[in-house]
Amino acid sequence: MSSGGHETRFEAEVVRFDSPGGWHGVFLPTDAVAEARFFGRANALGAIAVRAQIGTSEVKTSLFPDKRRDSFLLPLKTALRRSENIKEGDRITVTLLLDL
Repeated sequence: MSSGGHETRFEAEVVRFDSPGGWHGVFLPTDAVAEARFFGRANALGAIAVRAQIGTSEVKTSLFPDKRRDSFLLPLKTALRRSENIKEGDRITVTLLLDL
């Protein structure tokens, strides 16, 4: 990943939501949440634009606040999950670059 922002790395379990489309994602652990809140600029809905590296893939995406868990959700699109062979229940390593 390139410089110009703040990187944070974490492991998390992939979860699937029972909503239409079967969204998948990971919730940030406490230390990554603190960094995202400090270094990220949230939009009006509280989402923070980031770049995420998972395996050999790098994607532009957003972190979405989850007030019930006091965390952020990082959604995992189908194309990313297929290219990295990610399934529900997998533990994955994520490197986030929070642009300053």
